[in-house]
Order: sequence, then C-alpha cells, then structure tokens
Amino acid sequence: MPKKVLFLIIGGLFSFSLVACSSNSSSSPTTSKPSLPAVAFSSGNELAFDGALPTANALKVCGSNKYGFIAEIQYTGPIQAKVTKHYGPIEPLANGMPKQMEDSGTVLDGSGGNVDLPFDHSFGGDFSMDISLPNNLQKLGQLASTGKPEGKVHIEIQMGEFPHSPSDPLTTSIPSTMDWTQYATQAEASILPGFEPTTGDAIAAQGDWVLDCGHPDYHSELHELTFLAYGHDSGNSAVVHTFYNPYLPSELYNANSSLSAQVNNPAALTSTGTVPLIPNYLINTVYGVATNKTTTPIEVPMLVAPSTVAPSPFTVCPPNTSGSSTQISYEFDVRPGVSVAHSTDSSTGCTTFTVSFGPSYVTAPPQGQVLCPVPWPFLNQNAAPYSSSSSMNLQKEIQTDVTNYFPASASTIQQTLAHRMRVNCYDQLSSPIGPVNSTSQSITTVTSQLSPVVGWVKATRS
Repeated sequence: MPKKVLFLIIGGLFSFSLVACSSNSSSSPTTSKPSLPAVAFSSGNELAFDGALPTANALKVCGSNKYGFIAEIQYTGPIQAKVTKHYGPIEPLANGMPKQMEDSGTVLDGSGGNVDLPFDHSFGGDFSMDISLPNNLQKLGQLASTGKPEGKVHIEIQMGEFPHSPSDPLTTSIPSTMDWTQYATQAEASILPGFEPTTGDAIAAQGDWVLDCGHPDYHSELHELTFLAYGHDSGNSAVVHTFYNPYLPSELYNANSSLSAQVNNPAALTSTGTVPLIPNYLINTVYGVATNKTTTPIEVPMLVAPSTVAPSPFTVCPPNTSGSSTQISYEFDVRPGVSVAHSTDSSTGCTTFTVSFGPSYVTAPPQGQVLCPVPWPFLNQNAAPYSSSSSMNLQKEIQTDVTNYFPASASTIQQTLAHRMRVNCYDQLSSPIGPVNSTSQSITTVTSQLSPVVGWVKATRS
C-alpha cells in the first residue's frame, strides 16, 4: 500500500507482442524498426497462461460487498464477521489459494514502505505498483464494486521478498526485540541496486489474482507477486532485472507456530486448527484466554504457502539502433533444480529466456522465524483506511464483543489485550548476484539462496 513518494507517471499505456526464435549471436541488415519494450512475456504467452477472465463478484469472492476485511467487525463484531480473507481469490484453486495470472505492460507508478496489516505480511510492507494492460487483458484490472475494468492492474509484493544484500543483518537473523514496524522499515533498505522497479519500466509480472477485500471498490490485484522481470533502455542497451518470489501468504493461521514455515508440507494448510484469522482464529484464541485465564500476548502466526508455478518465457529487446549485431550479457543465480535457457532472434536482436523448475526443485523454507510484536496504535492506524469512519480501535472492538460473551473474563481479556499482538517475521531474502556488466554470461547454482532465480540481462545493439 502506498506510503512514500509516488513516482510520476512517465510511461504511456502500451503492449507489444514478441516473437522469439533461435541462435545465440545475431547479425542483420541495418533497418529502421519500431522500438520494442525492454522486456515482456513472449508473444501470446500470457494469454494462454491466464485463460478466460471472469467478472469478479465481491459478495462471492470476499463474503460481503458491504463491509471490508477487518473494518467489518465494527458493525458485526468479530464473531459474526463474514469477510475471512484480506485478499480473496477470484479463481480459487483446489487448495483454496488463488490462481496466478500474468501481464506485460508499463510501470505507471510505485511506492513502498512499512505500512499494511502485519498479520498477512511476514516479509514487511508492500511495494505497490500500477501497471498498464493490453486491450485483451483489461479484465485483469477490475473494480468489482462497479463491474468495470480499470484500464490498469494493481500489483504488490512484500519488500522483504526483493533480493537484498547478504551483508544486511536481517537476511540472516532478526532480533527477538524487533517489532514489525522496525522490521518493515529495514526491509526497505539494502535492496540490491537495480532490483527496485521505477516508473516507466517495461515489466512482465506474475502473481495471485485476487480482490482486495479491504477496500470499498473491491479492486483486483496481482498480489502476492511471484515473478517479476522489469527494465528500461539505457543508451543503446536494455537493462532488465528479474527474480522469483517463492512465498505466498496463505491467510491461514495455526497456534502451533512450528507449522508456519513448513512450505513443503501441504497438510499443514489443512491441519486441525488451521483456520482464517477472522472469525475462527481470533475467536479460538480469545476463547482460550477466557477459559484458561491466561494473560500472555496473543500470537498470530500465519502459514506460508509455496509457489512453484514457472513463469512464461520472457523476451528482452535492445533499443532499435543503426547497428546490425546484438551483444547479450547476463547473470542468473538459481537454486538446485532450476534452469534458465535462452535463444536470440537474429532479425530483432531480442533474446528469450525460459525459466524451468525441474523435478528435483524443492522450495526452500523461509528462515529465521520470529514472532514480532505489533504496536496497537500502528495496527489501528493501518486498519483505519478500511473503515468507513476512517478510524478504528481494534482493542476496544475485540474487548467489547468478547466481553459480551464472556463477562466473567473481562479483566483477563483486558490484560491480554494490553500486550502487543505478535506476528510472523522471516529473514529477508538475499542474493550474491553481481552487478550488471557487459561481459558476464553465467548461470550459477547457489544453494544458500532462497529465491529460485535472481538475475539480470543486458542487451546491446551495435
């Protein structure tokens, strides 16, 4: 969600189709050709990947088209709440997770920071962008409140999931005393140079297709993003950065926090006691407080789900120049079982890269789990935008509603809510990838890297 400086919109809406063939170096007659985007999914691939796009229904997807996530409890109380997820799957898969979608376009704006609801943000606040949509993918960006396309789609990824410098201490250890706001602020720092998108960048993005059930327009998003490739022309070169985020917020919670990071254990998502935050987890937790007379802080550990959906091939194109040959340099750091292949089209100078997850690929579990405290004023502040009154006091809402059911436990509940809630935080992701240069051509297996692939490409026409 936006907090800091919004980038000015400097890119116009556009979408291009690309055709990739084979050969590693190229030469072609000097001709004048239209400029191609620095990067996009290859011709028609996102259409095949996405399939038919339905019209989203907020009542069906979110559980209500009147009240939003969290804000609903002001009107119904936690126990009667119907909106169980912050991000409702528009096309849920068999396991309840959202279907992933792809789009190639232009970054229209972007911002990032330590804002959001910490319950479902185990890697800090979101980096948020709007990106353009081609005419045939307009339904990716919908306002479910009106049923109309928005002309763009909102996309988000937690800042701790970007590739950070391995020298950042939070990539290896989180202090037990650090609260979520401090953690999220630090997640904005030490992102590797070039790996933060900027306005005007060409972009190919893949992620869960959801409705944001907290906002009254019920807009659709690609959130959480799993794959990103983005870049721009620099002189006579296109420079593109790319990475894959292996972690998705399940929005399911279990008091047994040891289950949270078990990304390779699908049974954890259906285990006894694994439930949505509202109303089930909150009710179960407060009921335990009332019956057991405990006053320890409430822990809200969300389970992390894995993503193993390989992206469509993406194509990197140098600017159109008077030259006749293309020079490609690249560097990819990959986990075991991940491969990257490429081929260059001699007529365009464009190079297509294909990322594949082989049968031996296994998602690396997130590391360094810590239950970070969340200050109540911060939580109320970040819940307030979802409220029609623009203010919330979650402690009061929970205290009032639960005391109605357990009047004899009012003092115990009050003492419990005096403590800060605790949510999951994990080590921020990192990569040893080197800086962009004109000579590298390497694909290196790095077992210590949690991301399946992190890389860059530089394409020059001369």
